[in-house]
Amino acid sequence: MAKIPGLNLIYEPAGKALEYAPLALNHYKGCSHGCKYCFAPNIAFTTLEKFSANPQERAGVRKKIIEDCKVMKARGMKGPVLLSFMCDPHQPLEQEARLTRFILETLNQYGINYTILTKGGMRAAQDFHLYKKGDQFASTLTFLDPEKSLEWEPNAALPEDRIKALKLAHDMGIETWISLEPVIDPAQTLEIIRQTHEFVDLYKVGKWNHSAQANIINWSKFGRDVIDLLEKLGKSYYIKEDLRKYL
Repeated sequence: MAKIPGLNLIYEPAGKALEYAPLALNHYKGCSHGCKYCFAPNIAFTTLEKFSANPQERAGVRKKIIEDCKVMKARGMKGPVLLSFMCDPHQPLEQEARLTRFILETLNQYGINYTILTKGGMRAAQDFHLYKKGDQFASTLTFLDPEKSLEWEPNAALPEDRIKALKLAHDMGIETWISLEPVIDPAQTLEIIRQTHEFVDLYKVGKWNHSAQANIINWSKFGRDVIDLLEKLGKSYYIKEDLRKYL
């Protein structure tokens, strides 16, 4: 994470995150989805249990985002800004706080584009009317099997719900993409592509890191299989560096 002089909350991602977005914003502190593979607790120097237990707005976020937008407009910075790496913009708390909506409205006011990356499914649809040209809606998908999803992502929207939101966004003319990371079950990842390719514009594919279980997966084979499938379907894709090195 690299702080941009003059900005309070919007920052330049570092490392692997920079492959997903040039700018980002984490407006909630914590996330109640409780995904077992989440990297955010380690970065925040806490446990998954504590990170998931009591998510809340970051202090002063509404005032600070307005200040950031003013600076960005003055500098001619159009984004896009990704929401979010360290929280989910459409976790259940958003239903009451409406902080994500406030931020999207503010970004719109200053002509700044954004990308929403969420496992909130149809909870995100309440804001689809705010998307303008250049904005994107994205979802992380790891499984199609609802039981597996509940095991690994206990409080996130189920895969069917996330897919429904992607299709609705596409039907409304919003650009869509899927983050296929982590890849826990390569066969399900390939099936996700087969079942969503008609309404998803782009796939960003990584692997599974920070787990000994990931070592049993043949990443070279998976990388070749996923590229072959995406090219056969004529889809745009981005292979992240951590997977690309196996090809």
